[in-house]
Amino acid sequence: MVLNAAHADTPDVHAAAAVPAARTAAPTQPIMRLDGVGVVYPNGTTALRPTDLDLADGEMTVLLGPSGAGKSTLLRSLNLLVAPTQGTVRSRDIGALSSRALVRRHRRDTAMIFQQHQLIGRLTAMHNVLTSRLGRHSSWRTMLGFSAAERRLALDCLDRVGLFEKALVRCDNLSGGQQQRVGIARALAQEPKMILADEPVASLDPTASRRVLSVLRTICKEDRIAVVVSLHQLEYAREFADRIVGLAQGAIVFDGPPPALDPPTLARIYGTPA
Repeated sequence: MVLNAAHADTPDVHAAAAVPAARTAAPTQPIMRLDGVGVVYPNGTTALRPTDLDLADGEMTVLLGPSGAGKSTLLRSLNLLVAPTQGTVRSRDIGALSSRALVRRHRRDTAMIFQQHQLIGRLTAMHNVLTSRLGRHSSWRTMLGFSAAERRLALDCLDRVGLFEKALVRCDNLSGGQQQRVGIARALAQEPKMILADEPVASLDPTASRRVLSVLRTICKEDRIAVVVSLHQLEYAREFADRIVGLAQGAIVFDGPPPALDPPTLARIYGTPA
């Protein structure tokens, strides 16, 4: 602060008040928010009890729990592949997903990776990756095929998952782990803001599982994409997650970092000490 020359030697008791207090950065708005979202199936089964959950950019969240805990239901409610029977799903960019048009817009920015890969075996890895671009094409544009820029994007995505040399290989000639990495490349080519992965390593051996989860974590950190993965393997959750959301009987019973997952909490998630 510059003092008046007449008072240069006199401490300014009002100086502190004159300097604005340092502002703390406003908290980043979550990319997705569930407000009281619950799912009851037509047969009366409660798959997900009313749930509140925020998801952040650049965070790898693992939904952890045994079969039937509600992991897949929660994951699929994030892009409304499972429609909530109560509550609201909110996107930072769109708001409440309250119409089919808004849901379609949200899904264009939300990539999904499935346990069973969902690839077309007779097509090459590159062609399978390119299918993720169809959601950004109009009907007439789809008939014209993919642009050179989209083909370069597909190759770049395959390169990021270590499969550049397999670009022209049919997917039914790839191993299970390689097929899942093609699925990740396909998700990347969608240029998403969030990636959802439903039990992506359930059918893979430990080496392939760790490679797939490592690729997902690298993408999460390098691209600042929110990645949500459902798993039942505790060791992978501890190794790769920033945040673990533990579920039991359709309810969240834990939400925190892996080191905070103690034996009593594991007993609540799995029913017995893990």
